[in-house]
Amino acid sequence: MDLAPNTYAANCKVLIENGDADDHVGLAELTEWKAEMDAQGIDWRFNNHARTPHGFALAPRVWSNTCAHSWCLYVEEADRRSTRSMLSLFAEVWPQYPQYPTKQNACGTVLGQSITPTAKL
Repeated sequence: MDLAPNTYAANCKVLIENGDADDHVGLAELTEWKAEMDAQGIDWRFNNHARTPHGFALAPRVWSNTCAHSWCLYVEEADRRSTRSMLSLFAEVWPQYPQYPTKQNACGTVLGQSITPTAKL
């Protein structure tokens, strides 16, 4: 199968929230991705959450109460941190739009703080 060529928007910002125990993302894939982003001048951030599997932000019991797969293990700390990270990026990219405090994310995870954009210097 022929793949379409990639198109890059070098002025974008990319945020990846990854579980370090994600068996879908190995060191080789990460290294290749970083090289691809750097070659195109993409401003990227990769947060790797310790002892955290793929699908870590899926709410408890999304799949079932007894799911034994590594991809259905919710990790509250990583979910909270990744949400805060996303809100921080939104404040950076769109400082002209206020963020309204929220106590929890869509999963129901209590965030414990809100991100407030600062004025551009």
